[in-house]
Amino acid sequence: MHTHRLHTAALALLSLTAAACSDTAGHSIADVDAPSFVSVSPQTNIRAGLDSIVVTYDKNIFFSSADYRKITLNGSPAVSANVIGSSNRLLVMAEISRGKSYELVIPEGIVTGPNRMAAPMVKATLTAQTQHIADRPVNAEATAEAKALYRKLADNYGKKTFSATMADVAWNNKNAERVHRLTGKYPAINGYDYIHLQYTRPGGWIDYADITPVRTWHDAGGIVTIGWHWNVPTSNPYASVVPVVLYGGPDKVMPSDWSGNIQLTTQAAKDILAGASIGSRLAVKITDVKPGAQGSIKNSSWAGFVDENGKNWDYFDISGDSYSMTLDQTTLNEMRANGLIIGGHDYTVTGVTVEAAGTVKYGFYAAKNEFTLDAAVTEGTWANRFMKSDLEKIVPYLRQLQQAGIPVLWRPLHEAAGKWFWWGNGSAASYVKLWRTMYDYFKQQGINNLIWVWTSEKADADWYPGDEYVDIIGTDVYGRDGNAATAEEMAARFNELAYRYPSKMISLTECGTVADIPSQWKSDAAWSWFMPWYGDGHASDEWWKAVMNSEDVADKPENRTDKSRQCRHPAAASDVIFPPDRPSPGCSSGHRTVKDLY
Repeated sequence: MHTHRLHTAALALLSLTAAACSDTAGHSIADVDAPSFVSVSPQTNIRAGLDSIVVTYDKNIFFSSADYRKITLNGSPAVSANVIGSSNRLLVMAEISRGKSYELVIPEGIVTGPNRMAAPMVKATLTAQTQHIADRPVNAEATAEAKALYRKLADNYGKKTFSATMADVAWNNKNAERVHRLTGKYPAINGYDYIHLQYTRPGGWIDYADITPVRTWHDAGGIVTIGWHWNVPTSNPYASVVPVVLYGGPDKVMPSDWSGNIQLTTQAAKDILAGASIGSRLAVKITDVKPGAQGSIKNSSWAGFVDENGKNWDYFDISGDSYSMTLDQTTLNEMRANGLIIGGHDYTVTGVTVEAAGTVKYGFYAAKNEFTLDAAVTEGTWANRFMKSDLEKIVPYLRQLQQAGIPVLWRPLHEAAGKWFWWGNGSAASYVKLWRTMYDYFKQQGINNLIWVWTSEKADADWYPGDEYVDIIGTDVYGRDGNAATAEEMAARFNELAYRYPSKMISLTECGTVADIPSQWKSDAAWSWFMPWYGDGHASDEWWKAVMNSEDVADKPENRTDKSRQCRHPAAASDVIFPPDRPSPGCSSGHRTVKDLY
């Protein structure tokens, strides 16, 4: 009972104390003004597609992400909106279309301040990315035909996309003819390739001096594009054919117990091997070969070399007066680094030499290729010597087209940053140097009929040769694992390049297994032209039919019906129609000017 009275007294005392405190001290939240709008960023040149817009206020803000649809751009709701952490910034995600202006509206009250005071309405004008295409080619000395073709492309840009086919990396119009048979229309552009430059011969299976296919296409109103899968020697073609001695004696007996060997692991031996090339032959001269004799070529770890064909050179049967090994990239690299050991049993070695490859192999891929990008632009190297000789070699063929009045969408050194071609097997600086070397050399030689098309890979800004060396930006897109690249993916790629290069037309310079062009166009991929690669699997018959019947696609001028005249396409199996001001070969309606052609 006594304890209960004590508890009651204590509670009464606490009560009095609390009341006394309330009487002597007060607490209130200070008045804070509502948040004021400060800025929106970016406000101009906003990337097309799904992009972020940051709205900044003068103090920390609160926003319920569920209210994002109340934020509008031209009356359409935002995709999402959130306050960035605990801050004064509101992140708005919105779908942006290239070339458009938007009114951003954030209604009053949906953004509040620290004391829940409503922020006033925000209105801001935003502008999306846009392009302002250069009005002339980068080469001030471009031919009249090249300038006219460039103007044609520029005038058409954003209105329609030109259709294109690719020859089977040869010198013909077969694929264009196939599309015509399938759809009743010719594509506007046909693609060719100087891939066989090393093999072209007058009257041969490939003869670039015979421009009949290209002239035929051009004279019928078609546009010409040419690429260059640049085949180069995969090893030094200037290497001496005189065998270089690795071991010159004295004769070395290889006893039956495998105790004999010649260790060619000195720096002098490595220096000789450094001068060898892929395809060179390591030759071992022998004598006194007994029945059952075996040779051996081992690395410095005493294990047999294993070449790229899977052959193990640990031991093998021998006979006659020599045995040899053809050096591939793998074995040669290892020998250059560590040398080699000759061994075996029951024979005598009289000498070891390195002999030049009997034939020169050519390739354009980086793998198993000693021709590298960095070496190609380094004075004094065999790759640089060959690169210059090939530029000299190709000039007469380009000049022949120029003299025939044929402008060319010239697309060399494509997909470099992908690094699968030799012109990507090096640094970005070397690539830019190579591109500019080609450009400058062609100009010096008076080759001015080219419109320069640079093909971009992803994340390759450092590989760009520069605005003054490039007319048009291209990209090559292929579906993966049988799945077509979607229209949305294609539009995203287009807009990315249009953002990076606002003064350049953007083209789909190669494609395969992609959404059809009408779908791409609807999604805002406004390519200057598109070109499926040749061969099966890249573009189905149904794909071509949908494309060539689309109002968004520009085809060859002769496809446009004018019943006042009818002429036969020189390479076609059926009659086609030409407009009166665009006669085909064999039609007698007068002389054509550059204006008539383009």
